[in-house]
Amino acid sequence: MIGRRLALAAALAAAAAAAPGCSPEREGGVVLWHTYTNGERAALEQLAEEWNRDHPDRGLTLVAVPYDAFADKLTSAIPNGNGPDLFIYAHDRIGAWVDARLIEPVEFWVDDELADRFDRGALLPLAYEGSLWGLPLGTKSLALFYRTDLVATPPRTTDELLALAPAARAADRYALAYANTELYGHAPWLFGYGGAVFDDAGELDLATAEAAAAGAFARTLVADGVVPADASVQLVATLFNEGKAAMALSGPWFIGDIADGVPWQVTTMPVVSATGEVAAPFLSAEGVLMSARARDKEAAFAVMDHLTSDGAAIVRARRAQQVVANRAAYLEPDIGDDPVLSTFRAQSAHTVPMPASPTMRAVWRPYMIALQEILRGADPGDALRGVEHEVRTGP
Repeated sequence: MIGRRLALAAALAAAAAAAPGCSPEREGGVVLWHTYTNGERAALEQLAEEWNRDHPDRGLTLVAVPYDAFADKLTSAIPNGNGPDLFIYAHDRIGAWVDARLIEPVEFWVDDELADRFDRGALLPLAYEGSLWGLPLGTKSLALFYRTDLVATPPRTTDELLALAPAARAADRYALAYANTELYGHAPWLFGYGGAVFDDAGELDLATAEAAAAGAFARTLVADGVVPADASVQLVATLFNEGKAAMALSGPWFIGDIADGVPWQVTTMPVVSATGEVAAPFLSAEGVLMSARARDKEAAFAVMDHLTSDGAAIVRARRAQQVVANRAAYLEPDIGDDPVLSTFRAQSAHTVPMPASPTMRAVWRPYMIALQEILRGADPGDALRGVEHEVRTGP
């Protein structure tokens, strides 16, 4: 239960953080930064218009910021009182932002009724060190895309996946493509084999026998010609569109990369035959977070509540096809029966929340290098022990 366990502490933190000197654009309203484009931006703008119509005295101003510059702009602007009151971002940087005192805990305002509107798996990633740091808008993970003109029945197990390779190679294509030198792309096998990044106590736990087995499986996929040796995200889309890859592991953003006329569907990950466990990708929860320097925290949270309400979730699911966090949205037939939304929601039950610890940022690059070495023949255990050593001691 999130409830109000830390209500007094959060209230004191809110009072301490409410500093004067905000920029003029923030007078009398709430400013929200986001990186949305296309349908997601249109849905957010519709919700902002609804808020402003009903709350003319506490207007909501949206500011679109390029994704590549977003995190750095937040880090520099918030301490100086020039940043937003609210912003939308994935949960994985929460740990660093908490350590830097850039964001505000929100459990003071969250009772059980509000918490119960969300899928539990979407809410938990926004919790860190005993506090709740945002409200979820939606979730993102990988799933299995396949071309219906090349795959009649997608593989239910990794053994079935391996069995597709000979016919695919005979037709000069790969059965599957995914970003196999990136930990994000490798994660379904890592967790499906029982590996981890951190243990239950939050300590690094990279070099396990299970993680080594996942690395060996990734190498088998290359050696057996199931997947290309080193596929970037861009190459995955190209191979899929050109019919050179019958399937792809990717997230909902991949839909925008699929060329017109390509027949496709998406389904959940296969079971790892060696363990009997479903391959489990990372789960990212996208949430709306409050700046520690938000001028009117009550008004800011009211906007958070509005943007994550059941009605707002229905708008975002319909207009932007977001995999929304609200359970009630899926009671709407057109949302609950949508093949893409229902698939990604079903996959979310077999995911691992991306760690929010600041240490995670130090893992990505050395793990990528280790995967490259493993795919070229290095011993998986040795490579992963090298990653753990580097992360613990620094490069």
